[in-house]
Amino acid sequence: MSPIRVRPATKADREFFDQIEFQTTWESLDPLDRDQMTPELVRAALKETHSVLLERTGNQVFVAETEAGEQVGLLWFGVNRNLVSGESEAWIYNVTVLPGHQGQGIGRLLLEHAERLAREGGFDRLGLMVSAHNHRARHLYERFGFHTTNLLLRKPVE
Repeated sequence: MSPIRVRPATKADREFFDQIEFQTTWESLDPLDRDQMTPELVRAALKETHSVLLERTGNQVFVAETEAGEQVGLLWFGVNRNLVSGESEAWIYNVTVLPGHQGQGIGRLLLEHAERLAREGGFDRLGLMVSAHNHRARHLYERFGFHTTNLLLRKPVE
């Protein structure tokens, strides 16, 4: 594996960001939700979400890339209001490594970058959300020191 660098995203990375955001959102949908959605609806919802969240103070996007400039991962870091405590906390909105590059330490590198940003920002907590069915990511996060604090449970109403 060639060395990976993490750099701030530029306008030229917007298409990569949008692709990653769509893919991770689509894959994180519960099968029941996915059956009721279309890719176009998800893209429209993401466009609206991004127009609000990316403008918030403290939100930053980073790209992991090879020495050759190949984009292999993404980190969207920001500030989130904890709905339980009401306090602001450092938050990972998205951390993704492209499938062909997983298992090479890039996810760990991006998580370390997020933790460094949280520390430098004076935060004492770093949070994220992961789909229950994403066992590989959950395992990585737990190895990195994250632990479950809340569970979101849903059921269809018939």
